[in-house]
Amino acid sequence: MRLSSCFKTAAAVLASTLALTLATPRLTHAADVTAVYIPMDLASPYWVEVSKGLKSEGQKLGWTVQIYNPESDVQKQVSAMENYIAQKVDIIYVSALDKNSLVSVIKKAEDAGIPVVTQSTYMENVPGIVLHVGPDEANMGATLGEAMGKWAAANLTGKIKAVAFRTIQDPSTLVRVQGMKDGLKKYYPNVEFLPDMPGMVPEDGFKNMEALLQSNRDINVLMSCNDDSMMTAYQVAKSANLDLSKMAFGGVNAVPQALDTIAKSKANNGAYRVTVDITPFHDGELLADLGKRILAGEKFDKPYVIPAKAVTFDNIDEYSKK
Repeated sequence: MRLSSCFKTAAAVLASTLALTLATPRLTHAADVTAVYIPMDLASPYWVEVSKGLKSEGQKLGWTVQIYNPESDVQKQVSAMENYIAQKVDIIYVSALDKNSLVSVIKKAEDAGIPVVTQSTYMENVPGIVLHVGPDEANMGATLGEAMGKWAAANLTGKIKAVAFRTIQDPSTLVRVQGMKDGLKKYYPNVEFLPDMPGMVPEDGFKNMEALLQSNRDINVLMSCNDDSMMTAYQVAKSANLDLSKMAFGGVNAVPQALDTIAKSKANNGAYRVTVDITPFHDGELLADLGKRILAGEKFDKPYVIPAKAVTFDNIDEYSKK
């Protein structure tokens, strides 16, 4: 089954998340719970925010919450899961760097009676995964691309240049990238896309923008699968004295740093114009709440989809008031 077919609209999936059957609870006392989250890389503000949300809600539940940083290393992620299975933790949350590498270790978790919840990276039909939590990849990308396209249509003319920063080389991430491109072309068809560039962590943004300055100083639209790499690319662009009035930078995640960058851009005629809010802190809180329900025996038969919302100059003030 194709990834896109597994996701309906956010509203439909959210409404149908709860299954009707209940199993025997695994635990009876919340204070007994040890939960583990293994993100991709804590160099990314997004994973930091998700971790904070999980810890915050977990502490309210009386859980012990452990966060392990694999630093974008697939083998570290696998080894960490094996270690936590050996420690007999109660629930594992993981954002897979490489889906294929985790299949066998997730089966080990299932054999040990430890539920695994995937976050962000969708892994279809893998035994042992009890729930996936994350945005619809295509919709998330399209939300960013369409906002960029609307800005371009209102402010640019003629052929423009654009580039997309991706994260891991995973089909789900590539769906997000394609959504970004399709969304931009929907409102501004006359666009030349430069080759995609890696954008996993902030350092990637520095490297990408420095490379673009060598041969594509006339680039107009820069979109990223996350805000982490795009915010650093934006800093390089500002230092290079480019004409920011003809440029738009944007990413996904709406971490506090990105919201602050957009607010400052609006106030100072800057060019960081869009982020996509997928509520990372709340996502972490949600992981804990859903984990509590899973450990109580509740079953889920659909992915839990996080809605995506574009944050632009038009509505950034709403976020500043929060």
